[in-house]
Amino acid sequence: MQAVLYRRCRHFIRHLSILTCISFPLFACASDISNTVSHGGERIANGGYFELGATVYGSTQFDVRQPDNTYQPALLISGIYQYHGLFAEMVHQSQDGINLGYNAWNSENWSLDFIFANFQSLWELQDDVDLTGYTEAQRDNYLSNRGNTFIGGGIRATRYWADHYVFQFRLVGDYYDDNGIQSSLRLGKSWQVRNWNLYALGSVNYASDKLVQSMYAVSAEEATSRFPQYKPHGAFNYGLELGAAYPITNNVVFRALYRFNLLSDEITNSPFNQSGYVSSFMTSVSYVF
Repeated sequence: MQAVLYRRCRHFIRHLSILTCISFPLFACASDISNTVSHGGERIANGGYFELGATVYGSTQFDVRQPDNTYQPALLISGIYQYHGLFAEMVHQSQDGINLGYNAWNSENWSLDFIFANFQSLWELQDDVDLTGYTEAQRDNYLSNRGNTFIGGGIRATRYWADHYVFQFRLVGDYYDDNGIQSSLRLGKSWQVRNWNLYALGSVNYASDKLVQSMYAVSAEEATSRFPQYKPHGAFNYGLELGAAYPITNNVVFRALYRFNLLSDEITNSPFNQSGYVSSFMTSVSYVF
């Protein structure tokens, strides 16, 4: 049972990676943009919050390595904490994984963060596997079960302005396993409609040659009739996210989001890929401490 829950949580985190209280304090502080825009532009100074609850995530079948069941229930653990610039983020609706860093500079409208550690789950093959003697069926199984973790660091710059607009640039590189770099430009807008907090978030995401190849390439040694040899290059993907949050009580919050990502040809031409886009949704109920 624990193994099943672990696999579900791992797939849940992975698909969110490949692919939120309405106040506006004077000074900008560190924050994941998914958290900022979905909280109506709120920025956290010293302190933070913690959430515990349940969520259901669903996605289109865009990759052959996805689990057969596209609807995944999971435990929700989410939170942000900041102390004198140092911060830790684990935002369940984020596309950027877990972040540890330092808010180096801020002003009334700007914030600059150094990300010391960014953790994301990826599809990636193990480099130390000797495929000599593998049958084609064994190589198929090996390619179908690739998985690893992106651990990197970088910078994040955020711009806030009136009417709850948020713009963010982010750049991180993998220093643990040299998996390349990824970067994003995102623009978000939130609205308050009675007790509902609504938001929209558009994004342009870039992945370097090395990062795309680590996830979607097939070498001559690995190739099979099902997964022929393939070497992609860097890729730009485009996304749109729509979300809503509603306070059921002072501490219990309902959230829902829909996310659409248009994939680059470098990804869609991979033998692992099944679709030119990823469409996903998530609903959750959580208790905020």
